[in-house]
Amino acid sequence: MNPITYALREIRRRRYRTAVNIAGIVIAISTLITLVMAARGWETCTTVPLNSIGTDIILYYTAPLKPSGEGCYIVNHLFSYPFNQSMLNDFESVHEVERAVPILMHRLRAMVFTGIDPSETETNAVLPSSIIEGRYLKPDDRYVAIIDKEYAALMNLTLGSTVNYAADFEVVGIVDVSATNIMKSHIYVNLQAVQEVLPEQPIGLVNMALIRTNSPDTVKQAAAVLEERWPDTRTITGSDLAETASGLIQINEETAWSISIALAVITILFTAKSQLGNVAERTREIGILKAIGWSNGNVVNQIVTESLMQGAIGGILGCILGYIFASYVLFTIGGELGGALKFVSVDPVLLGVGLVIALGSGVVAGLLASVRAARLEPVKAIRTI
Repeated sequence: MNPITYALREIRRRRYRTAVNIAGIVIAISTLITLVMAARGWETCTTVPLNSIGTDIILYYTAPLKPSGEGCYIVNHLFSYPFNQSMLNDFESVHEVERAVPILMHRLRAMVFTGIDPSETETNAVLPSSIIEGRYLKPDDRYVAIIDKEYAALMNLTLGSTVNYAADFEVVGIVDVSATNIMKSHIYVNLQAVQEVLPEQPIGLVNMALIRTNSPDTVKQAAAVLEERWPDTRTITGSDLAETASGLIQINEETAWSISIALAVITILFTAKSQLGNVAERTREIGILKAIGWSNGNVVNQIVTESLMQGAIGGILGCILGYIFASYVLFTIGGELGGALKFVSVDPVLLGVGLVIALGSGVVAGLLASVRAARLEPVKAIRTI
């Protein structure tokens, strides 16, 4: 009889044991895919808010709330204390720091007013790529502004309109700022103009630095060095944002793989034990097959084929369920509609890896069980009841 045909017959005959074996593989593979993609989704959500403005770290000085009516300096909804702009050169002296970009963000009642250096087009509170109408700011601009699209619609502002925040500014551009941009403001103007017109007159002052590091691997180290050298500063990194964001599963990919591989090993051992039970149940049958001419190789091949088919079925089902579960987790991670699924999708390579692990589990479990079957002596096996 054809090994595959025989294997299918045995799978149908022993439905309960087959279902248990397949279920174990399905759980292992779907868990692997879900955990790994959850880790990738979490890591993506930790970096997107800062990557959207081309930075790795936000640095600021803390300070008490300003008296009501005077306005206040803010960083990511936290109150901050202005510091001398020349300190950015000191920040750039840190080995891990590639660039420090000045920002002066001010809030008066419900409005947020931000001063930027227009020459910084890679790292900034708002980038040229966000312009949807008009133009971006120029370094020599004075009393002109670019405004957020939603604010423009709310206040019925268009290009050429005048917007007021401590002074009148002509609207020269409208920006559509992504929801992931944590530096979102209503009005953006040249940094020097902000320093001149605010009631506090913060000439030469800024209240935050956007820090770009020389490598993603040095972000934590750079943040630690900056806070150590300037004890009054605080830093915000992607991982800091993740800790305060709702709906984030905090697990890294290395941990996810470790958990998944451990679960796969347990599944292999469980399946092997089940297959050993299968061999024990078929001792007499195997003895008869060997008596009529089946070699040890035939027996091994048959049991491995059965186990491999179970692994294939479990792997396919596991990949399907893993895709569904991972997509759901990615959709919910991040706290916004669409979550991490907007930035990362289920990796087809990972699905392939899951299927290979399932097939490998089937082969290994089959081999472990077939060793015992091959050692059976036909006469003793036939006498077994």
